[in-house]
Amino acid sequence: MQILRIPAVCQMLGLSRVTVWRRVKLDPSFPRPVRLGASDKSAVGFLQHELNAWIAGNRN
Repeated sequence: MQILRIPAVCQMLGLSRVTVWRRVKLDPSFPRPVRLGASDKSAVGFLQHELNAWIAGNRN
C-alpha cells in the first residue's frame, strides 16, 4: 500500500491542488484522503491503488 501526498497526486492526475480538493468535496467517486496522524491538523495522503482505480473508471 502506497500513500501519495498532494504534490504527487497533482502530478499523477495532471490537476492543480485546488482542483484535487474540489474533486474531494464535490465528486463522490473521487478517492477520500486518509489522515497520516492522530491530530485533526495532521497531514493527509491518498491511497495510490484508489487513485489508479478512479483513473481507470473515469476514462470516457
